[in-house]
Amino acid sequence: MAAQTTEGIRLSALCPKFLHTNSTSHTWPFSAVAELIDNAYDPDVGAKQIWIDQTVVNGQLSLTFTDNGNGMTLDKLHKMLSFGFSDKVAVQGHVPVGLYGNGFKSGSMRLGKDAIVLTKNDSAMHVGMLSQTFLEAVNAEQVIVPIISFNKKRQVVNTPSSDVNLQAILGHSLLNSEKDLLAELDAIIGKKGTRIIIWNLRRDKNGKSEFDFTTDKYDIRIPEEFDGSFRKGYKKQERMEHVAPDSDYSLRVYCSILYLKPRMQIVLRGQKVQTQLVSKNLAHIEKDVYRPKSISHKAVKITFGYNCRNKEHYGIMMYHKNRLIKAYVKVGCQLKANNMGVGVVGVIECNYLKPTHNKQDFDYTNDYRLTLAAVGEKLNDYWNEMKLQKNTLSSVPVEDEQKRPDQNWAQCDSCLKWRKLPDAMGKLPSKWYCHMNPDPQFRDCNVPEEPEDDDEITHSTYEKTHKKRKSEQLSQVFRNNTILFNPPSKEMQQALNTVQANYRPAQSSNPSTLVAAETSAQPSTPPDRRKRLLSLDPSPVPAKKPPVTVTETIELPDEDDEEADDGDVIIIEDVSTPKPKSEKAKPVNGSAISTVPMESLDGETSGMPDTGGIAAVGTQTEMQGIVVKKEEDDSYSDFQGHTEMPSEHLFINCNGTVTNNHPNLSSENEKEYYKKRCEELSTKLRHLAETSGQQVKAEMSHQQVQTNPSREDLKYNEALKEVCRLKLMCKKLKELKSESSSVVDSTSEIDEMAIQLDDVFRKFDSCSEERDQYKSEIEQLKLEKKQLEAEKKQLTTELQQLKDATETKASTSVHGHERSKLRTLRIHVAQLLTTLMPELDLEQVDYDVDVIDEILVQVLEQAEKQANGHE
Repeated sequence: MAAQTTEGIRLSALCPKFLHTNSTSHTWPFSAVAELIDNAYDPDVGAKQIWIDQTVVNGQLSLTFTDNGNGMTLDKLHKMLSFGFSDKVAVQGHVPVGLYGNGFKSGSMRLGKDAIVLTKNDSAMHVGMLSQTFLEAVNAEQVIVPIISFNKKRQVVNTPSSDVNLQAILGHSLLNSEKDLLAELDAIIGKKGTRIIIWNLRRDKNGKSEFDFTTDKYDIRIPEEFDGSFRKGYKKQERMEHVAPDSDYSLRVYCSILYLKPRMQIVLRGQKVQTQLVSKNLAHIEKDVYRPKSISHKAVKITFGYNCRNKEHYGIMMYHKNRLIKAYVKVGCQLKANNMGVGVVGVIECNYLKPTHNKQDFDYTNDYRLTLAAVGEKLNDYWNEMKLQKNTLSSVPVEDEQKRPDQNWAQCDSCLKWRKLPDAMGKLPSKWYCHMNPDPQFRDCNVPEEPEDDDEITHSTYEKTHKKRKSEQLSQVFRNNTILFNPPSKEMQQALNTVQANYRPAQSSNPSTLVAAETSAQPSTPPDRRKRLLSLDPSPVPAKKPPVTVTETIELPDEDDEEADDGDVIIIEDVSTPKPKSEKAKPVNGSAISTVPMESLDGETSGMPDTGGIAAVGTQTEMQGIVVKKEEDDSYSDFQGHTEMPSEHLFINCNGTVTNNHPNLSSENEKEYYKKRCEELSTKLRHLAETSGQQVKAEMSHQQVQTNPSREDLKYNEALKEVCRLKLMCKKLKELKSESSSVVDSTSEIDEMAIQLDDVFRKFDSCSEERDQYKSEIEQLKLEKKQLEAEKKQLTTELQQLKDATETKASTSVHGHERSKLRTLRIHVAQLLTTLMPELDLEQVDYDVDVIDEILVQVLEQAEKQANGHE
């Protein structure tokens, strides 16, 4: 691991100031503590317990981290004190949290300026130091880490540099002698483990410690006042709400939720942290799934429930590889200032996302943004469903109810397995073990944990009746054409009466006039009060009566804003606000257009005005004007004159359906009418094409406008000439291309054949290499098979020997057990005989022989003789 040069190429230097620079990635002190906890939790260490404490060493306030893991070798310790070395792999499903090989350096240097690491394993003990104070004292230009080793006889291992390293550690650390070093190594419980001591802890400008050790003697807290500002100003950087969760300023609470499924006990200042299964410690639990695009084949489980401890702490708990990254992230309806989503906690393990270096956030990628959006939608569904189910059964809102977790889980202090307990268990003791489990199936530490029934969940575990009901209501409204209108208000009724008094209906004198209606959009529609327009059939139908201006609202339910009084509104207008008669339309694109006055409100208006003719859609905003196409061909109006269909009997209802009230006009007559009209239109078009060559164009847009035919003819003829010229040029180009391609084809075919042959040879070479590789693998497998067979024979022999030895021991133990039982029986019989024979001395009796048996036989014979004599 020593730095070496290679052929004169200089190595990159690491300035000692980088230790402080690297630590600034932790803006929150508890994230630095979590880095040290992760190192003990990862599978390469595999600690069952870690002890975190505050102590005073040589007069200096210090933090200590001690675990009972596997310890480290000299090489591993050097890598730990170096940068970027991370070779952690998963072990038996235990996925490591460490990614970058930087956690110890950034975390320890964030908490204090100096740290010493003491570790031991089965072979030796090692001590290393990472100290900014030491580097400043010796004016080091690069980061240097003194390391020494002790052998099993507790003596320093002599190496060429051991004396220099020992003097550096003793001279610049809190441990000033070998005795002190050995004493701290003895503080590691068991034969293996690691102990970290951090001193010169960070302080504020007033010299106060960054942590509060006095408010709670079993906790480490962020002080109430820090740098002159209250704690609410010293939170995690993304925390914006006024009520900060306890985990932001209490290390004990933060450690209790640090892992999604804890596998290690954390003892903070002498008292065990009551870790919890966050996804199991909720009320009204339901589960949903999300399928990210990056891993579309796999569903990610999301657990929703209510916080049973404090409803003010709610949001999404986002984990990565079992480790908490972001806590209480507000999504969906929780982002609105309307008390929606209060108390709801969601839990998701986002292993497909990438955390930042301080493991307190995720990289702001598209997958992360999509995840927040999707989880927000699913949280809205859960919130609406819970309100619908619970609020119908109780007058108290579901978020204000006193809640208990749906399930009770306990962790065994011996094997660290989690066991599900019945609800009637009550309060558990401070130390709980598997043999205390009421369930006999899981009463042994050797029994695996109870499998979860939702590990392979592929869909939501609850039916979203709220969402389904609303979609059914909307579909039913438009399927049955049933629209319930709000009754008009007094102001609206007065306005309708005023318009009715001032305007009179007018008949359209030109039967060839086609009326086009324009729908104008609402400008800057507010997001919380969206207005949707309901379009009716815009097909032109000849009308005798003009349309009526009517505005009605339809209340539509809104998923996101239930409690608001102003829900979604549909505005239906038969036409837009009419323009005055005197106003003239401006020409558009050189075509002649004119405005048509739209009078309305014929007859009395009670609640719903009478409608007739064409129903157009619009809002009450000002429109550009309703235009009429002015036909230039008089023959077309003559054609319209004798084929006009009586329109006073056709009405378009408010739901968009057309009603035919003509008593004598049946569906067959109507069919014949339209058929006849189509034939006449076709004949007229053919006649126009033969005589004048004019082309009839119909433009379907917001405004139907017909341009000047004479100008259109000129443009059309010019376009035809241009098309012919382009066709000729294209034909010539194709001929030139075919001639050149025939010359190139011969050479290109040869090149392609050469390329194909080259590919074939390459594939043949690769196949040959693969064949040789497979042959070597087969030979290796054969050798391994022979070795396994030999080992199998050896193991079979050893097993048979063990069986024979076990049977021998069993027979011996059975014989010995019978002899002990016989001896005990003789002792009891001797005690009974003393009642008949007081002179019998039990201390002189040898119970291993048949003396008591003979005495008992004699007593029985004498008793039998006496019985016969009495008879």
